[in-house]
Amino acid sequence: MNSALSKNQRKAIYADLKTEFLYIAIPFCLLIGVKSYMGNWRDIFMVADWALASCIIFGQITSKVSKAVANSKLTTSQEHFGLYTAKRFFLVVIASAVYFGMLVLPSFKLGIFQIFLFFVACYFHFSDGFTTAMLQKAYNKKINKDT
Repeated sequence: MNSALSKNQRKAIYADLKTEFLYIAIPFCLLIGVKSYMGNWRDIFMVADWALASCIIFGQITSKVSKAVANSKLTTSQEHFGLYTAKRFFLVVIASAVYFGMLVLPSFKLGIFQIFLFFVACYFHFSDGFTTAMLQKAYNKKINKDT
């Protein structure tokens, strides 16, 4: 399915995903800047916002892909889609648990883990976002073909 897109179409999809990501990244750039300016760099790791953002990103990408699959009316494997949804929901639960852990009993190790989880969420933002765009394109192509 990836070969069905031209280079310009792929660039346009990634430009949209980068734009969405900027609105996620800007507050964290500010957080890093403020914590660095205040002098205690360890506070960057101890803020629970990383885990909360991960939870939101995982939830959003799961919702986007689910809507795209439902709208596409394309033949999809229920088993594979069920596994995809279960894995993303599991990541939402992990991010929520880490967020709770950082609020109740913060530790530097948990802080590092939550930042790792944030980067995993960022990766899935782009990979699942591209998948969503591909599904929407296939749906639009099918609609235009039917009319």
